[in-house]
Amino acid sequence: MHELGLVGAAAGLGALVRYAFSYLNIIFKRLRFPIGTYIINILGSFLIGFIFAKYGSHNASYAIFATGFCGGLTTFSTYNFELFELIEKGDYRHFAEYFVLTYGLGFVAVLIGLYLAGK
Repeated sequence: MHELGLVGAAAGLGALVRYAFSYLNIIFKRLRFPIGTYIINILGSFLIGFIFAKYGSHNASYAIFATGFCGGLTTFSTYNFELFELIEKGDYRHFAEYFVLTYGLGFVAVLIGLYLAGK
């Protein structure tokens, strides 16, 4: 039960960090690109790769940091809603960039995290 509480606390902390980064979307509104969500998702991908390489996936450290913190940090639902908004606005260029960059660089970020952690 102790681990469950730590996962929950870590998820809460990750959500607070994500909330702070959401202000980048407002600050850089002229970009018409959800930069805060994008940065968080790439950072979360990197951290998950790094944490997996350091701890594996079947222990408390992975559960707390990857499932908890990174789970609270990254946001698939917001990402998909922002993609929908871009399509709704007819901004197909930014839709394509956001889609390709998030998935492409997200995957690369996982690989970099694995590499830097020595896996």
